[in-house]
Amino acid sequence: MGIHRRTRLNVVDNSALGKEADTTGKLAYCINVYKQGRRAKHLPHAELGDKILVAIRGQMRKAYVVGANTHVHYRKHGVPVTDNNMIVLLDEEGNPLGNRITAPIPTKLLANRGNVQFSKVLALANKYI
Repeated sequence: MGIHRRTRLNVVDNSALGKEADTTGKLAYCINVYKQGRRAKHLPHAELGDKILVAIRGQMRKAYVVGANTHVHYRKHGVPVTDNNMIVLLDEEGNPLGNRITAPIPTKLLANRGNVQFSKVLALANKYI
């Protein structure tokens, strides 16, 4: 259905923290989704372009979702589906930790250029699908 609590995520930027998690095999996982839900006590599911809180290597970091594996019944026309869930890590000020995104990201994310923090993430990408 989407990314929710305890969902495992791959870091696709070239930050040191993401590389370390990749080489050790301990992937980041979602703790919280920064999105307004329909019901007060239920955590909403994150989709492309949403901000989430992740636990990675004993630290808590904010991240943007740039790729999501979606079930076949919930796929939307024109939005490519990846095999894994991909994120870009952010620092405390909301700037990306890495300086390059290593995986292609969907062109649907270009619609979020109005968000200043997300436009910094889009500037790091050089491949779109």
